[in-house]
Amino acid sequence: MSFDKNVFLSGEISKQNNSPVFYAFLLFFAYFAFKAVSPLINPLIWAAMLSFCIFPVYKKINIITKNRFPSISAGATLILLVVCVAVPFFLILASLTKEVSQLATVISAIIDKMQLGEIKDPAELIPTWMPFWITKHIVSLLKDSSATKEIIQKIVELSGTALTTLSKILIRRASSFFFNIVVIVMVTFFLVRDGIYIINYSKSIIPLTEKEKNVFYKRGKKLLNSVVLGVIFSVAVQAILGGLGWWFCGLPNPSFFGVLMFIFGLFPAGSAVIWVPGVIYLLLIGNIKTGIILLVWGTLVVGTVDNILRPFLISGGKEGEGIPTLLVIVGLFGGVFVWGFLGIFLGPLALVLFTVVLDIYRNRLLNQETPIN
Repeated sequence: MSFDKNVFLSGEISKQNNSPVFYAFLLFFAYFAFKAVSPLINPLIWAAMLSFCIFPVYKKINIITKNRFPSISAGATLILLVVCVAVPFFLILASLTKEVSQLATVISAIIDKMQLGEIKDPAELIPTWMPFWITKHIVSLLKDSSATKEIIQKIVELSGTALTTLSKILIRRASSFFFNIVVIVMVTFFLVRDGIYIINYSKSIIPLTEKEKNVFYKRGKKLLNSVVLGVIFSVAVQAILGGLGWWFCGLPNPSFFGVLMFIFGLFPAGSAVIWVPGVIYLLLIGNIKTGIILLVWGTLVVGTVDNILRPFLISGGKEGEGIPTLLVIVGLFGGVFVWGFLGIFLGPLALVLFTVVLDIYRNRLLNQETPIN
């Protein structure tokens, strides 16, 4: 395209939407827009995922209000979300605080007794299942009061240093955390209320035909539904099986720890964060058999649910929704590696939408219509 100075100076070039100058103009502002948004990428993705999950609730509330008060419907939906998340979180936090406080009291009492010499035989602190060649060294160390005192002092010093460092990190990150929460809540509100308009606007600017747009958005919606339901269902099954194993092995509060397994199962670390300490506890108190049972149960049964059931459900089960299970598995693991927890959703979505665009490209080359599943 030739450059016309008179057209440029007259402003008529603005009508030529496919001109290089127009695209340069667009990219210029796109760059600054991205710079403004880039610090908020994670909160924005969280808001998008949350709005997608709670949008059906918003639709039902909107039906009740006869579509007259969309802002009130969106606000009510958001309040329900906050209550459903905040109440269990604070209940679990209070319970964990109580458990940690009790554990700290027990450990403190043992240390006090050791310092005062009230424990006559240190061997009574050692589990009976431990081999003699280990216990003899521990007992001799405990009998040496000076060595014991030095160890206790080191533990106290290290604990104090760790708590100080942790406090500094929490204080430093608290403001960032609450800022992100505020951004997530605000953006979720507007995405829930105005999400339809945003989707319609995005449809109007992507360079696809109407049929291709329908395929693109339909597959994306199907996959997100499958991911959300698949993750929740697989984690719920994990928590139930983990809680049953916890109860069978005689560990306390199986319901509470089952809920913890559900929460941690949503994250990459998984429910093993809960049941592995249970195995260690059983072994330390001498219940070797039940400890091994819980270890085998957690590894072969609970772990299998996460590694097999989740990809199977996300891919759509037998039907597969046209989504290869291998693609889902690669997307899950790769997504978690790159984006952390959000990668559970973003990884499979990115790969599946990429294959949709590839199919569109292939069909265009072959002059075929895009198949709508």
